[in-house]
Amino acid sequence: MIVFHIEHLIEDAGHVLAGFADSFSQLTADPAATDIDGALVDIDLADGRTGPDAAARLNERGIPSIFVTGQQDVADLYADRVIAVIIKPIVAEDFADKIQRLERQI
Repeated sequence: MIVFHIEHLIEDAGHVLAGFADSFSQLTADPAATDIDGALVDIDLADGRTGPDAAARLNERGIPSIFVTGQQDVADLYADRVIAVIIKPIVAEDFADKIQRLERQI
């Protein structure tokens, strides 16, 4: 349900959802998963608290990312890996502001 809401917000901002990876292992196993301009990353993925590792991997490849999480305290610990944090529940105006910040990094 959240993915559909995020997809709608991405489209409202004039972008296209390229796809999603449920886990860090899926992200690293599929080279096409990093053929993107930017990423929204949750802290907790299907294989545990691997979102910060995913953000670091994307960062190494020059792909800016944003955490989308309900865990502000954990996001703060890894803030150097992302350009912004969107806290759940997602507020459309905040989402649009952070997406604009991502656009400036691309």
